Amino acid sequence: MKEAFVQYVWEKQLFVTPFLQTEQKQEIKVLHPGQWSTLAGPDFFNAQVSIDGQVWAGNIEVHLQSSDWYRHHHERDVRYDNVILHVVWEYDTPVFNSQGVEIPTLVVSPYIQPDVLTQTQRLFAPKSTINCQTLLKDSLSPIGWYKWKETLYVERLEDKAIQVQLFLEETKGDWNQVLWCMLAKSFGLNINGEVFFSLAKALPIQILLKEGGELSNIEALLFGMAGFLNAEQSELLDRYYWDLVQRWQLYQHKYQLQERKVQELHFFKLRPINFPTIRLAQLAWWFYHQKYRFATLLQLQDVVDLKQILQADVSEYWQVHYTFGKEGKRSSKKLSNAFQELLLLNTIIPIQYVFAKHKGSFDEMDRIVEMSTKLQVESNAITALFQKEEVLLEHAFDSQAIIQLNKKYCVRNKCLSCAVGLAILNKKN
Repeated sequence: MKEAFVQYVWEKQLFVTPFLQTEQKQEIKVLHPGQWSTLAGPDFFNAQVSIDGQVWAGNIEVHLQSSDWYRHHHERDVRYDNVILHVVWEYDTPVFNSQGVEIPTLVVSPYIQPDVLTQTQRLFAPKSTINCQTLLKDSLSPIGWYKWKETLYVERLEDKAIQVQLFLEETKGDWNQVLWCMLAKSFGLNINGEVFFSLAKALPIQILLKEGGELSNIEALLFGMAGFLNAEQSELLDRYYWDLVQRWQLYQHKYQLQERKVQELHFFKLRPINFPTIRLAQLAWWFYHQKYRFATLLQLQDVVDLKQILQADVSEYWQVHYTFGKEGKRSSKKLSNAFQELLLLNTIIPIQYVFAKHKGSFDEMDRIVEMSTKLQVESNAITALFQKEEVLLEHAFDSQAIIQLNKKYCVRNKCLSCAVGLAILNKKN
């Protein structure tokens, strides 16, 4: 049994009878269960309870066992002195507040509606992946699923917006630098994203704009900052590498740039197209060709046009290389449609959302959210799991919502804060 379930039962008053009795043999009548709080202090504030005919106003604390009161040291905390009722699943000891006054204790397990208890046991039965996996089908109506996915998508977008906002404050409102760093992070994907992000932070966009007259200059700055350009190895590799080393040495001295350790970047288990060398080459190519389109990326809301701007390739050297000095067969390394849509989801849409918020343009925010409905459903282990259980996913709006559901609810066992979990819990046998 979970404490959150006992809290939920108390909040909804899911009892078979309104006639309750404390362990001290006092008659209980709940006039108002109080306001459920997730902040520090008692679980429910401003409750009203009649105890043996005397109406009390105060707070309610909920635990699985009454002895949890002492495990959490509430007997020494004055914030719990105004607790008027202790609600528990199991009674194993009387409890007292810091004034030495015994708190009436209500054991709810004998009073819970049987259907609610049965559904809870089904919901929290051991599963291989998520709690409700075998119960997902028909848990919500199509309208219920739409509303819940809408809530989840906005939650996920707001989580991303917070990260953008924090970095915007750090850069003192430099939208271009924020966009540059967030794009770099997306190019690095999950495994190298943080290193790409820190690399971009340490390389101000003003330097790239100033030295961006040649693609080789941008490549030298990016590969140099990433720690790939070592003068001691230049004679062992090729002319292209030697040229980048010379350019990097000039820029490093000119701008006092501090390179990262190349060991921080990961190649292992990555497909060659996702090697950090290729993603940096694509990022360099993109910046060289689109360096004056940052303002457009902040405001343009046509997905087709945005994809045109987000096209990227690599320079001639990288057409036949995946790493320095190791020539191979020529292959296309243009950004795929799936990768462009990833950039839209993880970078462009969140930044545009924050930008529209700053302008106070709520109609524009709605249009930005709608952009995700024009992108393909993401294909990953999370979306595959829910599709297997016949949850309809039509576009990236849905897949982003399901990713949020899995990461913020399913893996954290927050079923009682989830529309699916609550629907299953309230379903009659």
